[in-house]
Amino acid sequence: MFSNQGRPALAILIAVAAFSAGLFPQETPESLKEIPRNHIRVEKDVVYAVVGGRKLMLDIAYPDNLTEPAPAIVDIPGGAWRTVRKSAEDAIWYAQQGFVGVSIIHRTSDIAVFPAAVHDCKTAVRWLRANAEKFNINPDEIGVTGFSSGGHLATLLGTSGGDRTLEGEGGYPGFSSRVQAVVDHFGPTDFLRMNDFRFADFIDHFDAQSPESLFLGGPIKERPELVKLANPITYIDPKDPPIWIGHGEKDGMVIINQSELLYDALKKAGVETEFVRVENADHMYRPNPAGAKVTPSVEELNRMAIGWFKRWLGEPKWRPVEAEPSASKIPAREFKIFYEFVVDLPGKTADSYGKGNFMMKCAGRTLVRGSIDMPDLSTEEKRTFRQDVVLEGDDLVGNEILWNFQGEIFDSTLREKFEYMRAESTEFDETIEGLGFIFKITADKKVSLEPKVHRKGS
Repeated sequence: MFSNQGRPALAILIAVAAFSAGLFPQETPESLKEIPRNHIRVEKDVVYAVVGGRKLMLDIAYPDNLTEPAPAIVDIPGGAWRTVRKSAEDAIWYAQQGFVGVSIIHRTSDIAVFPAAVHDCKTAVRWLRANAEKFNINPDEIGVTGFSSGGHLATLLGTSGGDRTLEGEGGYPGFSSRVQAVVDHFGPTDFLRMNDFRFADFIDHFDAQSPESLFLGGPIKERPELVKLANPITYIDPKDPPIWIGHGEKDGMVIINQSELLYDALKKAGVETEFVRVENADHMYRPNPAGAKVTPSVEELNRMAIGWFKRWLGEPKWRPVEAEPSASKIPAREFKIFYEFVVDLPGKTADSYGKGNFMMKCAGRTLVRGSIDMPDLSTEEKRTFRQDVVLEGDDLVGNEILWNFQGEIFDSTLREKFEYMRAESTEFDETIEGLGFIFKITADKKVSLEPKVHRKGS
């Protein structure tokens, strides 16, 4: 648990969403895989705005077999407003359901504080409408979704439609930034109520280094008026779009009262809403306790989110197609790859430990998933976890490969537990033989989780 004698570095609070339904959701049911990937067109690193000399980019994926313009879904990555990584895989997943899928980045709180991130998200929506014809988008039907801080921004876009103070000047002023449906996964909604009750791993959201305080540029208790402007609940009125909410009942990072407060306010205003309480789920829908059955499952939450968007944005229309054989797919081709997790910390003793879960995924296929159990970190060998994988089948080369870690490290010297979640991605090529992370903790409690790509000959 978090120590009462000092709070962990901000880095351990950052959760990076890598897919549309959790860090690494279970395999997407076949019933959702409507459009084969070979009929999905993808454009990466598209610049949607330049603010202060900084390029803001998005990845966009769209089906090539639409029979009419489709609704667009904008995915806003989570990451405590601090670490934001877009993912073409998120966009592709929505495109496979018939939508135009979009994953964006926004300015993070270490670059520009509130309302910069909101301005950027609204600019991205206006950009989509300005480019609707190019990507076969129905400009009247745009949805938005996000996890954690991304859920906060998605909900804020939903409730603050038309508010000039949050519009920003990122471009495309002739187009609306209003959205027509929202899916919010455990996003903060009332910052000053985030300390209402405490789990074992309590985070003091009033602390000057909390994600919310950094997002607003100072301790939130000293900025009540700014907090009010940043809270999605502030702007709720009967004209707001339908909002679906999912939240783990055991979420210790963003406690479930944030969704309860939002749901009650939406119901009171007469806004269409649905609230799903997820049993045995911590932040990012991680099982709590470890190994517990999360209910509804991530797959079911996927279906609920898509169902919500189809209900309120309309069913995308496309002509039937079949997956075409790809010349790049070589039956029975063998790939050898490993996942490696290395810990470097002050407490190099048998009392320090590490544990968690990991996964690697490529081209919509889970390559490997497993658990990390390092009960003794006293030697270099014991501080290294490695799992080798031999794959046979489709060619991975040229596809995006993703890997993650979510878990905790206890340092016996610092007497403190550090939790972390992170995902990374890269394009797979023949030189890659392993992927993983180096988890570093310094004596002054600075934490980092550095991605590592192992290449042949290096």
